[in-house]
Amino acid sequence: MSKDREVVPVSIPSGLVREIDKMVKEGIFSSRSEAIRFGTRVAVVLEKRLHERSVDYAYEDALEGFRRGKHVPRH
Repeated sequence: MSKDREVVPVSIPSGLVREIDKMVKEGIFSSRSEAIRFGTRVAVVLEKRLHERSVDYAYEDALEGFRRGKHVPRH
């Protein structure tokens, strides 16, 4: 195992494991580990993009409010 990786024990529902095993058998992934790494990367990228979009939307919404003379409420 390379130095830039860590072993992370996870518990996955058996139905999902069966789906991963099907993808490995079909040659989509070379192993369960590769499939799980791929899924993890996808989740991280999607979450970051969703967060960036929500921040961008909030920023644009606040700017629009200032342009219209509305104040942004404080929390």
